[in-house]
Amino acid sequence: MVSSEMHASGTETVRALARIALTPGDAIAPEAMRQAQLLLLDTVACGIAGAQDATARAVTGIALREAALPQCALIGRAEKTSLLNAVLANGVAVRALDWNDYLVGESDGEPETAGHPSDNIPVALAAGSARKCTGADVLASIVIGYELYARLQHLTDRDNAWDAVTVSGLVAPAMAGRLMGLKEETLAHAIALGAARAATPAIVRTGHISSAKSIANALVAQSAVQAVLFAQSGLEGPLPILDHARGLREIFAYDESGRLTAPMPAAGAIMGAHVKAYPCINTGQGAAAAALQLHKMIDGQTDALASVDVIMADYTVVKRHQGDKVRQRPQSREAADHSFSFIVAASLIDGSFGLAQFENERWRDPRIVGLMEKMVMRRDATLNARAPGGFPCVVRAVMRDGQERIAEIAYPPGFSQGGLDEAAVIEKFHRVTAPILGESARTRIVTATLSLQQAHSMAELDASISMEGFQS
Repeated sequence: MVSSEMHASGTETVRALARIALTPGDAIAPEAMRQAQLLLLDTVACGIAGAQDATARAVTGIALREAALPQCALIGRAEKTSLLNAVLANGVAVRALDWNDYLVGESDGEPETAGHPSDNIPVALAAGSARKCTGADVLASIVIGYELYARLQHLTDRDNAWDAVTVSGLVAPAMAGRLMGLKEETLAHAIALGAARAATPAIVRTGHISSAKSIANALVAQSAVQAVLFAQSGLEGPLPILDHARGLREIFAYDESGRLTAPMPAAGAIMGAHVKAYPCINTGQGAAAAALQLHKMIDGQTDALASVDVIMADYTVVKRHQGDKVRQRPQSREAADHSFSFIVAASLIDGSFGLAQFENERWRDPRIVGLMEKMVMRRDATLNARAPGGFPCVVRAVMRDGQERIAEIAYPPGFSQGGLDEAAVIEKFHRVTAPILGESARTRIVTATLSLQQAHSMAELDASISMEGFQS
């Protein structure tokens, strides 16, 4: 980020973000557009499953009561709602189960968690529907949203008092403003207005994690899209907000290399997005996969285990997550899906890790708790080189008779190395949504999503992801 000392006005950073947001669609690589379709499909799957979650139902109920202009589809519901409420309700549904995609960033030469850019795909869906955009327009806004999200996440400090969903206060208005036809100057004000209400404290993802984790990004995105409407009506934002000492300089570190404001690449950050095979924290995907592998090796005989070592790469982010005492003994659904000990225990006992593993507050189950008490969390620097850029995991079990069993996962299912596996994304979609949808309804969603680039409007996708499509 350029410093305000270099520019008298201090408005250049926000203006540069507006220019990036208006990158022409034909400058975006075909592989990036295809990746956007796959990530959209994965996001819809998470939204369909998440729409059944109690938190998502509560938020959707409020959105429907407050709906002023029903014009946007709600994932998994027959009703439509307003632009702002669709951003909120769909955003919570997508995020509630912690099953949507993730980025792996870099900090001081180490992999670092870099958030969930698909949290803002509901912004593209709602704005695209409300403004009758083409499918290609919506996909292009997703590609650009991923790029801005990755750049801003890279500048955030995981050890400060602010949560990384704060970045969506800039990403969401950039995406929505592009789809709503804002010119560069107006879009710059929209981004500034969105940023002014974006700061979210890190407590939403700390300690005894509350429902705030599920709704945090959706609230920021809703407010940011409202900022676009304000700017469209002529309201101005504090354009120096990223450069001024009394703006957000404390949240976003300075980037003297100019990475934040560099021109939009043809493909970019979206090509590095990964999908989750399991509904849990991204750093725990390898742990779940290794534990499932070990379950088969011991034939599910967890009562015969004397001890379990969970060994991960020696990275700062892993140390931070392993060292969180609350996550070691979770007391809520939100904390359980962030708990390595719960993820491993449930996977070892059940031989699967999905939504069923959270039912009936399984984190309190004496059998789960007993196995968690046998675990020791470790780190091993030799794993760093075995799976560069990822979060590998080894689960080593010692049986009561002294025999040892070891399972190792370098890269978990869904980890993308140069692009997502289309077949794997489609398989996950069917696996996640099959308990809710019939085969014809699922096929309709897949077809509508993967042909979106050629669609003249959002009508077919909207119909397929709402309850209208679920009746077939």
